[in-house]
Amino acid sequence: MLCGLILLFLLSLSKGAEQCTERFMELPLLTYRAQRIGTSPSQTFVGNNRLRVLQEYQFNCSFTNITSLILGINIREATGSRNLYPSVQVFRPNGSLVTGSERTIYYSTSNVSTSGVFEYPLNPPIPIMSGDLLAVSQPLRGNSVVRVYYISGITANSQEFNYDDTNVDLTTNPITNQLILVYPVTDGYCVNSANSITPSVIKQKALEVLRSQVFFGQHQFIYPWIVFSCNGSVTKWIFGANNNGSTAIQSELQIWRQLSPNNYNKTGSSLVNANTMIGTNLYEFIPQTPLQFQEGDIFGVYSDRTDGERLVLYEQRFNGPTNLRVDPGQNSPPSTISQSLAVANNDFPLVTVKISVSTESVPDATSSVENSPVISITSFPSIMSSPPSTESFHSTSFYLQVSRSTRHVAILSSQVIVNSSENLTPTNTQTNNAITSTTSTIIAILSSQVIANSSENPRPTNTQTNN
Repeated sequence: MLCGLILLFLLSLSKGAEQCTERFMELPLLTYRAQRIGTSPSQTFVGNNRLRVLQEYQFNCSFTNITSLILGINIREATGSRNLYPSVQVFRPNGSLVTGSERTIYYSTSNVSTSGVFEYPLNPPIPIMSGDLLAVSQPLRGNSVVRVYYISGITANSQEFNYDDTNVDLTTNPITNQLILVYPVTDGYCVNSANSITPSVIKQKALEVLRSQVFFGQHQFIYPWIVFSCNGSVTKWIFGANNNGSTAIQSELQIWRQLSPNNYNKTGSSLVNANTMIGTNLYEFIPQTPLQFQEGDIFGVYSDRTDGERLVLYEQRFNGPTNLRVDPGQNSPPSTISQSLAVANNDFPLVTVKISVSTESVPDATSSVENSPVISITSFPSIMSSPPSTESFHSTSFYLQVSRSTRHVAILSSQVIVNSSENLTPTNTQTNNAITSTTSTIIAILSSQVIANSSENPRPTNTQTNN
């Protein structure tokens, strides 16, 4: 029984560490983006105010549902004039639109993908029959928050029509050399592709169309959606960069605490001069003293000059969380911020962390979700000269959730590399080793490893036993 509780706690702790920093870019995506620093992929969007009927996909079930869409898309900040979204719909074999089949594809900078994969759930699903065709409609690209990509030079079948067409002529010649990055996922695996397009193909191409770029030099950035949602410490930074020489830099990876609207204190930072290369354009930095953070603290970056012989930090262009910037530029990293911040696009820093989670106090799994303070933002013209607007952002904190039984065991810290692609399911050998090691630690170190909760009856009730 004790072994089972210990294993449950360890798995819950690992899951909790992931949740604690879940808004950072995942390590596999970070590694991929770092490897592609310096490449310039072609980026082509579905045409302005156009409808594309995807003849590439045939549905071979007499009746089924499209439950989700795997997408290759570009997501930008919404503004007063940039507020349109693409949609999908279904057409019958005779070219008529199926009434009620349209679903709009909504994404924002608050629900970006940290893995680079966008699978959009359809609620409700779209009912389809054998012979039906999926279509995607793209409004004016300049006014669209979400834009759908296509790849030229790949054999795939589609037809192009006017944006608002409800009846289309499916006998016209199709476009055969453009792959629209939309794949329908159905109940019962009912999708056939004329040219062997699979979900994996769409996911890979969706990664390829985005690029890595240099940070805007000598500026301070705050990321209100990249929030630490537990208490602990940063033991390692992993980041993508291009090292052009040995010139000392002032670039920092930072932890900020919001005291009130437009009022922030920097509680910890790492000057990334001394670092170790661990892959192609991939570096790690280990602070001499772990950087402490509290639930609700926010990630920030100071980017030094990007010219000359120095290490330069990188980010993914678009598809990231809201970027707030201190204007005007800063010659050195600030320690406090007490001004309105400009909304500066939604690029995604090539940064993730290894953390040590403090588990001295773990709330019940039934604890309510709390919100961090509202971040009031007055937007000024950004790097891309987007129109000014005023917005508010709420960053939701997630508690570590474990069963009431495991609250009696407190392992003061557990270093976990978060946002990785490793399988958390242990083998039998790993399980036995974890149980043996942890049990020995708990027995040997009585001072802090076992916490008895005196307010609860150690004898379980019938209900607790059954549960």
